[in-house]
Amino acid sequence: MAKQKAGSKFQYDLQAVLKVRAIKAKREQEKFAEKQREYTTEKDKEELIEQTKRTREEDLRDVFRRGAISDFSRVLQRKANLEVLKDDLARQVEKVIEASKLLEEQRAKLIISMKDKKIMEKHKEKKLDEYHKMMLNLETKFLDEIATERFKHNER
Repeated sequence: MAKQKAGSKFQYDLQAVLKVRAIKAKREQEKFAEKQREYTTEKDKEELIEQTKRTREEDLRDVFRRGAISDFSRVLQRKANLEVLKDDLARQVEKVIEASKLLEEQRAKLIISMKDKKIMEKHKEKKLDEYHKMMLNLETKFLDEIATERFKHNER
């Protein structure tokens, strides 16, 4: 990295890197939001299937509570339907677990990219502080020279 020139405006040498890391962090945030939406969708589907299963189970219990069963084939159909719902629920739970894993992987990537961006921002702040110190030293030198010249001029 080149040193800052005296009297020039502060320019961060790694501004392009900082910009790239900021863009990367933003993309990772967008990907994370997408994974979060996918997870929420899968979780909602799971809850819907579970609710449907509970409703059907309650319907089947009501049939048994009423007493005499007039059409046993309908009971068997409901039982088969419950088995299908049970399988659907198991598959959906697997999808939710997979979506959760993908979400956590994306969260890790997001954290890494945010850390990289934060490191570059801290580096820029450090370089800005160094620039301010350099400018303060130059200003002090300049004022000292003026004071010295004035002192010499007043002695003559």
